[in-house]
Amino acid sequence: MSYLIFGGCGFIGRNLLSHLLDNNIAEKIVVIDKIPPAMAWLNEKHKAAFENPKVIFKSINLLSQSNVNRINDLGVTFDYCINLAAETKLGLSKEVYEERVTRIALNCAQFAAEHGVKLYVEMSTAQVYGSGGKPSKEDAKTSPKYDFEQCKLRAEEALANVPGLKYLILRAGMVYGPGDRAGYITSQLVIASIYRYLGETMKLIWNKHMFVNTCHVEDLCAAITHLVVEGTPGEIYNVVDQGDTTLDCICKHVANIFDIKYEYLSTFTTMLASISLKDLAEEVNEKHMAPWSVMCSEDGISNTPLSPFIYSSQLETLNIRACCDKLLKTGFTFSRPGITEQSVLDVLEDCIQLDIFPKGHLK
Repeated sequence: MSYLIFGGCGFIGRNLLSHLLDNNIAEKIVVIDKIPPAMAWLNEKHKAAFENPKVIFKSINLLSQSNVNRINDLGVTFDYCINLAAETKLGLSKEVYEERVTRIALNCAQFAAEHGVKLYVEMSTAQVYGSGGKPSKEDAKTSPKYDFEQCKLRAEEALANVPGLKYLILRAGMVYGPGDRAGYITSQLVIASIYRYLGETMKLIWNKHMFVNTCHVEDLCAAITHLVVEGTPGEIYNVVDQGDTTLDCICKHVANIFDIKYEYLSTFTTMLASISLKDLAEEVNEKHMAPWSVMCSEDGISNTPLSPFIYSSQLETLNIRACCDKLLKTGFTFSRPGITEQSVLDVLEDCIQLDIFPKGHLK
């Protein structure tokens, strides 16, 4: 059995590679990414995965179909293609996301169809559902708010128009775990460490009951390999754990790790802040960036992918709430049914071991 992983040096991709190797699922794995492993801030486990003789890495920019077709030079056939390639950086223009999310997905899907793979898996996001109340099922109305989610939804819709393509779509919750360098949980850890350093209470403008349904990256990878066998082609599957995670659940874990206090601002203050989120983001960044720089310097860290910088869109209400019943009915079982303090601590320890997170101000 052979796998082709587009975007395989990213957070999910490196973990999927390790999952395939650890469980002896694939005989050959081709990893495609524009960023080489040496520049991807890999931990020791993930570095070892890329050095495995079963793995072939090729650096390709997937923006053009002609570039994607360079994979043919490897002379390898594939059973399954997994697309994890997408621009996830915040604050970019709509045109950039259209090119680096929707177009890339279509290029990868066309390659998969032309090579007659058994199944193509497109990684999407549960944020396409928007801010509904009850958990969204796969057939729920979609209402993506931001350009990234809108482009993800367009990528989903485009798959049906690719002749001969057998595909699945996975809509993941807030993915976290070792190897994460820019995700929501990692960002919260960075910011919490700053308030530990400052000796101040961490203030949040959101509602503590806001839903941020999660999925550990190991479960997401297990769901991918499970669904290529047990899933139904053409279907969509939500991949969120059963914890129905809220913002307050995450904040409690992060605050406990750093032994800090946190509080939510009043409804009035939150409403007022929404009038000028750009100004608020600038104020927050001014407060966070300088201490973070000092903390890294004091710990001898001269280069790190981690940053407390936030964009104004990150200050708006976030709501991710989805139902995973359809996935569970295929026989899938979550190894981590809910986020725990230890699983959040694992993310922090992974960064510390790589010497990209200042450890001098832990409790």
